Amino acid sequence: MRKQTFLALLLTFGLTSGGCAWFGGDSSSTEAAVTPAQPAEIAEPAPAPEAPAPAKAGKKVDKKAAASAEKKQPVAKGAKTEAQIAAELDSVGHKLVAQAGRTVVPSKSKKDVQQVGKDYVASYVEVDESTITTELRPGASGQYVGFVRYKENVYECRGATRQAALTAACQQVKARRINELIRYDGKSWQF
Repeated sequence: MRKQTFLALLLTFGLTSGGCAWFGGDSSSTEAAVTPAQPAEIAEPAPAPEAPAPAKAGKKVDKKAAASAEKKQPVAKGAKTEAQIAAELDSVGHKLVAQAGRTVVPSKSKKDVQQVGKDYVASYVEVDESTITTELRPGASGQYVGFVRYKENVYECRGATRQAALTAACQQVKARRINELIRYDGKSWQF
């Protein structure tokens, strides 16, 4: 904070006194003529580079190679098209759902067992990776919101004892639709 204040004071003093050589001030001349500022001429952008001309007059130009050379030229460094962002969303969505499938609790390998009346019920959740869908919606200033939708199936196994419930055949009792929202910050998907 102290350095910033010092620099601000130094620059202010240098600009107002006319003694700063960095900004065109000259402390040696006191009778400098003041000329009004003129609007700067706006330079036209340079023309886009054309396809390379053949080296010799007798050679044929490969039109496919010239077309692919034009497509390979970057639009802007780091700028991605909406199609590329949507493809990244699809990839990230599949990774997110795969991670959810590995970390869901209770899982098939670690069932939750509870006593209901005289019977025992073992239950678990399984992520259905075949139901993944993604949707991209534009936000403000190059940011996007991504929706990753999938289904979780809930299974229950019943038995007279705790061990019987854990080894019994399970049946799907319900399905839940999950809707995950993730954000694209202009560089990558954040979740």
